Amino acid sequence: MSLTQINNFNDPEFIITGLIADAIDQKKLPPQACDIISYSQHLNNDLQQQYMVKTAGGDYFLKRQPDAASSIAQYEAESSGLLTIMASHSIAAALPYATGSVRNHSYIIISHIPLAVHGDWADAGRQIAAMHNWHSVQGYGFERSTYCGATAMNNKWNKSWADFYTDQRIRPMIEALEEKGELFADHERALDRCRARLAGHQPEASLLHGDLWSGNIGFLPINGQSKPVVFDPACYFGDAETDLAMTELFGRFPEAFYQGYNVIRPISPDYEERREIYQLFHLLNHALLFGGHYVNQSREVLKRL
Repeated sequence: MSLTQINNFNDPEFIITGLIADAIDQKKLPPQACDIISYSQHLNNDLQQQYMVKTAGGDYFLKRQPDAASSIAQYEAESSGLLTIMASHSIAAALPYATGSVRNHSYIIISHIPLAVHGDWADAGRQIAAMHNWHSVQGYGFERSTYCGATAMNNKWNKSWADFYTDQRIRPMIEALEEKGELFADHERALDRCRARLAGHQPEASLLHGDLWSGNIGFLPINGQSKPVVFDPACYFGDAETDLAMTELFGRFPEAFYQGYNVIRPISPDYEERREIYQLFHLLNHALLFGGHYVNQSREVLKRL
């Protein structure tokens, strides 16, 4: 069965069946995956639905959006990021099996990860540090646009970190917010200060997760142990400190994480001087996506630059 044969678009089981059938047609899933044993919904909102699907061909995690034209690029970018992290041989990542769009539904199917309750945060820190030790010789950016949440990021290659972060991270966010009517007083001067704060700081272009908060890292139980694993990346190559700053924005990771990280990649004493400016991108993104108090938080940080 495919979605082109489905008329009941409000029935999750029909939609799941059709999307899995499309992945089988692409030869990305085994034929046995068409035999769906059970499914459970993990998220359902106006933007996205997520399901854990148990089939005779394996267990999968399926995400889908109803607007294929605008969301297929987001899922393809997620797949690219996961594969890049896997290629770094640093930390485990969810395996992307298939992406596609059918009858105005876009989707991604990735491996289902049954997360453990507890894990070794020092090991997670060491593995994230190893990921940050994977570098690009092309400068700062990525092979394609990637997405932080639903926000597309301009990843055009740039040799200057100050220019990349100011013009390809902070400026687009402010401009997008102003298009929505959220005005920022004298934002050009704030952007100049952002550039000046980073002038002369030319870090190695490290592979970044890009959205490294506690909801995007977990632990996979294997043979009585727990293995760190990441998902939902917004990958690009940039300053490793931007990932660290995100780990401290919405509740700091356990101290063992930073201790483990320091073993592999010592954190610069100057990091704290840049932490807030790196957190600003995520505050602006939350302001763009959710509004509310994030707008005022962003304004306050801009004033302090």
